[in-house]
Amino acid sequence: MKKSLQDLQKIRGIGEVLAKRLVEAGHDTYEKLQALGEDGLRAVKGINPRAIGSILSQAAELVESKGKERARRVEELRSAALTLRGQVEEIARSVRDRFADEVQGQGGKKLEKQFTKIMTSFDRVEGKLEKRTKRAAKGLAKAEKRLAGLVDGTMKDVEKGVRRARKSLKRILA
Repeated sequence: MKKSLQDLQKIRGIGEVLAKRLVEAGHDTYEKLQALGEDGLRAVKGINPRAIGSILSQAAELVESKGKERARRVEELRSAALTLRGQVEEIARSVRDRFADEVQGQGGKKLEKQFTKIMTSFDRVEGKLEKRTKRAAKGLAKAEKRLAGLVDGTMKDVEKGVRRARKSLKRILA
């Protein structure tokens, strides 16, 4: 509620008291203010009728800028996910080159299964980026941290790191 109050107070013409009244009436976002329209705002007690036009135009501007910011953020997350996907593919190539004999055994099958699972997780995460930007940002950062340095690790370290990175990605989906 406190965040909603602060957000509404960014609009010139809405002070602390009016913001509280709007939030209590259920109009706690810029989108809701914009949808309320002129007649709806006139019904709110304590609003200056001359400021209604200004309030609506400011709300519209904030909705638009918020949408652009969100789109930019989603694009950044898509780029980060693509970079991580490339990093996983590089790790897989490195493991195949360095541990050619061991990859044929049981440990290699487990590792290949982990690589397949993490690639599937990337596909699912990319579908959720628009809805869960904050969670996605945290999960991708954590997965990146887990994958860092795995190119030079042992086969067991790589398997463990890929499993942990996949777990970070799964938290985005939860």
